[in-house]
Amino acid sequence: MKSRPASQRRIVATTPSEHKPSGVGSKRDDAVLMERIALGDKSAYAEFLTRHLNVVVDFAGRYLRRRVDAEDVAQEAFMRVWRKAPDWRAQQTSPRSWLYRITYHLCIDELRRRQPDTSVQDAEDAADPGATPEESALRQARMRQLDRALRSLSERQRTAITLCAFHGLSNKEAATTLDITVEALESLLSRGRRRLRELLKLHTKRASS
Repeated sequence: MKSRPASQRRIVATTPSEHKPSGVGSKRDDAVLMERIALGDKSAYAEFLTRHLNVVVDFAGRYLRRRVDAEDVAQEAFMRVWRKAPDWRAQQTSPRSWLYRITYHLCIDELRRRQPDTSVQDAEDAADPGATPEESALRQARMRQLDRALRSLSERQRTAITLCAFHGLSNKEAATTLDITVEALESLLSRGRRRLRELLKLHTKRASS
């Protein structure tokens, strides 16, 4: 049985630089890392975690809104990567798609458990420290507008757009994450983008009236 790496117990409480494997100069492919993780290689696990932690927290945050909840989900996602790495190859998908799929299902599980909370603050609205107060306020207003529009989409439309537009996944990778065909994913993207444009136009019209 593989022993659990110490980094699992505090992966969101440390900075990525603290997980940098010593003596590793070149960037290893994710698939190579997963094969090493399946064998209990803690250095490979630390490298994989460092590479993907921030984007996983960001992805979870778009669903859960609270930074602490997103970090908890990210921690559980990486724990599952460590425990289930030997099963990855059977999934016939890229390690990144597999990681997003794990995170996506954890987010959905958390949302189903959660009671409605109307007092949640938008953690993603943090201002750019280099921006003027006016620029910061404008940026936050635009982000809130986009976020409201995204949250008005269906769960799967929102996820498809988030994966492809904000996280750079290919259509194939995003389809794998959602357990659907590429054709179904493209349909979600098309309908979601069309609806998003309509909502943003409506928000802009209301703001200017």
